[in-house]
Amino acid sequence: MLRVLLALVLATLSLDAAAQRPPLVVPDDPATVLERLPEGYAELMPRAGDAPASLERIEALLRTAARTGDARLVARAEGELARFPQGGNAPAALRARAYVAQYRHDFEKAREWLDRLVAIAPRDGDALLARAQMSLVQGRLDEARADCSALAFGVDSGRGLLCVAALSQRCGEAAAAARLLDRWLALAAAGDPDALRFALVMRAEAASHAGDADADEWFRRALELAPDDVRTLAAYSRHLRGDGRADEAFALLPENPVSEHLQLERALAAQAAGLSQAPALIEALARLYRRAHAIGAEPDLRDEAEFLLTLRDDSAAALPLAQRNFDSQRDREDVDLLRRAAAAAGRPEALAQLRAWAVSQSLELPATGAGEDEA
Repeated sequence: MLRVLLALVLATLSLDAAAQRPPLVVPDDPATVLERLPEGYAELMPRAGDAPASLERIEALLRTAARTGDARLVARAEGELARFPQGGNAPAALRARAYVAQYRHDFEKAREWLDRLVAIAPRDGDALLARAQMSLVQGRLDEARADCSALAFGVDSGRGLLCVAALSQRCGEAAAAARLLDRWLALAAAGDPDALRFALVMRAEAASHAGDADADEWFRRALELAPDDVRTLAAYSRHLRGDGRADEAFALLPENPVSEHLQLERALAAQAAGLSQAPALIEALARLYRRAHAIGAEPDLRDEAEFLLTLRDDSAAALPLAQRNFDSQRDREDVDLLRRAAAAAGRPEALAQLRAWAVSQSLELPATGAGEDEA
């Protein structure tokens, strides 16, 4: 179940399942191909005579969802969990339920499941690491620090290193995070590609935040382990765009990604690079968001706010979404989005909650640019 827990740690980019539904199509020709599913999907499809729901099948669905960003698989796993015959406190089932809740951005419910798991098994290093990472995403740095300390000083020193590295990186201490991750990587045992990829992506982001020249090499090493991993592709794309290499970011991303977040990344890269594909990609995203709202589903707040701010130049519409997103998610990208939206809208007062939170967590906000008051 470690792979699912590490997916939980990494899966902060995923969207509500209903928002990812493809448009309804009634083909005229029974031979019409509606969609080509990624490699490995055939083994996940239900078959006549399938056995009752099993944790192994649920874990397979969730692992593939984490890799591809396809929320439909999470919905299928959730359906299987609902009819899972075993007791509600089975550790593997609690982990899976926490993953599903976190994937839907229901962080409080996910925390409830993890709290139950930790209460049952207080030395479960995977659960402590997942809960710490969730606290970091929510901006509850003090709670993350407590779980990292428990890991480092008694439960699992290896996962403790990863946890403290993530905490250091979230606090803006990229050099400290890099040192901790280098130490973990030097000690890492073979045979755990998910943990290794997690560490390599963090190491790449630490290098990116510090402006180090070796960021690309760390990202490439992570991609060698899983070339289609959504989290790695998105992080590398952000790095390339931030480094003024939007054309490379566009070339990096798959042409027809299942993940809506990668669709957004592709449109952002195309626009930043001035490519001819940009208008069509932007309009495709607009249609996707309109469909989601039409069926009563809400797209990912961060993604839609970024779309409105950067691709539609509509800061007035983007700012309320960025504020709502900040209510539940306070990772680096969420803070950056809110600050950019407030600056573009000429609304420095919209950052009052951000400043109060930063003070409460002893977190120093980096300077940005004109249009924002001193933090």
